[in-house]
Amino acid sequence: MSAATFAELEAVVRRPKLQPAFARAGVNLENFLTSVHAQAEFVDPAPTKLTIRDERDRPFLDLMATPPEPQYLVTGDRDFEFSDYSGVPVISAAEFARLLTYR
Repeated sequence: MSAATFAELEAVVRRPKLQPAFARAGVNLENFLTSVHAQAEFVDPAPTKLTIRDERDRPFLDLMATPPEPQYLVTGDRDFEFSDYSGVPVISAAEFARLLTYR
């Protein structure tokens, strides 16, 4: 992760429309964010020239092209129209949850 992508994660999980799903799952957001922050490897991404419709998503493109290469980009953002960027697969949150369940 980068500081910018962690900030985006934090903003997204705090959206009011997502709160019922986290509550149903028994997820405490503060604990979740603390855990992600503690377990993530933070890097300073190198700028890329990859194209994307929404330039606000540029931190994710830069991160995917920066070593160490992430295993996945987990998103529901339709601006990521390809199945991978810089060789990093783009998957949904549901697919990521399934992967975590079967590890």
